[in-house]
Amino acid sequence: MSTSVAAPIGQSPEPVAVVGTGPAGEAAARGLIARGVPVTLFDEQPRSGGNISRVLASGPPTSLEALARHSGLLALRCGTRVLSVEPGGRVWFDAGQGAEAAEFAAVVLACGAYDLHDPVPGLPAPGVTSAGALQALLKGQGIVPEGDIVIAGSGPFLAVVAAGLVRAGARVAQVLDRLQTRDYLRLAPWGLGIPGNSLEFLQTRALLARAGVRMRHGVGVSEVSAGELLTDQDERIAFDHLGLSERFIPQTQLARTAGCALHYDSMGGYWAVTADDLGRSSVPGVYVIGEGQGIRGWRHAGLSGKRVVPAVMSDLDGRSPRRSPGRWQRAFLIGFARALEKAQARRARQASRADAVICACEGTRVAAVDEAVALGLADLSSIKVVTRCGMGPCQGRYCEPQVTERIRAAGHTPRGALNQRAFSRPVSVAEVLDDAD
Repeated sequence: MSTSVAAPIGQSPEPVAVVGTGPAGEAAARGLIARGVPVTLFDEQPRSGGNISRVLASGPPTSLEALARHSGLLALRCGTRVLSVEPGGRVWFDAGQGAEAAEFAAVVLACGAYDLHDPVPGLPAPGVTSAGALQALLKGQGIVPEGDIVIAGSGPFLAVVAAGLVRAGARVAQVLDRLQTRDYLRLAPWGLGIPGNSLEFLQTRALLARAGVRMRHGVGVSEVSAGELLTDQDERIAFDHLGLSERFIPQTQLARTAGCALHYDSMGGYWAVTADDLGRSSVPGVYVIGEGQGIRGWRHAGLSGKRVVPAVMSDLDGRSPRRSPGRWQRAFLIGFARALEKAQARRARQASRADAVICACEGTRVAAVDEAVALGLADLSSIKVVTRCGMGPCQGRYCEPQVTERIRAAGHTPRGALNQRAFSRPVSVAEVLDDAD
């Protein structure tokens, strides 16, 4: 079921489209509406809120859904996949009836991020997903896995996922965090300036301790087999479900369809959209906020949504932009995020075994990518042709960062991200059957 409150999209250019209903998209939409600007807000999920504020499909209306019902300025289109964005403001989308297009004077992309784990021998394997997938299934569908759950990878997100599962009654056996205790101590000064982060950190740790969850630092996963993992300390741990998450990667696919310039962030290990501090991209009329600018956390995402509003307003009416809020807060949030990325990069696996799968869609292994890089290939499009990495259903979302790391590990500078055509997604069996009818 999708919750969508939307007026028909007309033939003439609509003022502003915002893609994504997470903290960044919601803040941008609310700010524009408060200034009298009509907004069409897209989200592919059946309910608004993004990953942070995801709610059950059967839950009560969200604040955005309530606003859309009472405001003539907000058209909320949930359950709608945005396929591509063209320079000039044309947005292609699919609400279940096939591709449609509409013209907008400005497009704000607040597409968020997704979590990623490094190539591990034995994957893919039954019972193993990303930690973010476990969290999404719990929040959106109320699915609580049975049996012993192990959460592994690096960073504070692991404890957040584990705590959410514990609250729902799941049996979390262990949390294996590659970061060491001293890494968190180095982050403490930054945390003092973000009280919300510090409080959440302490609350989740206290909850896990009360539940008897073993929280271990400086421990990583080196191999996985059916129902069992091997740590980098040669310890075997049994599990029924394993959630892996090493780092987050920005969702930049729609920005790529619009032709926005990208840059490689060597600290984070991802391609991010090049934008100014208000969110303007290299393409006039296209703005990128939140994690598309780089992984900075949900508080920064919300702030970036507020900061983009004066830029959009000034570009629409030709006036000089008013001062955007939170300049110093933005600098502090970015500082914390960079410190965390530095810690994660320091503790990351320095080498991946040649037999590990680097592209799950095509079954390509690390050895094949390393052979291509040894030929002198340093651009992802060429490696895609040689190894098929990026040709699968996910269109390189998961293997692109890993392939880029292999290029860097060989001492080369990555040249160019993967090209992105109209963004495709797997369809459900129900959709295929409906089309057949």
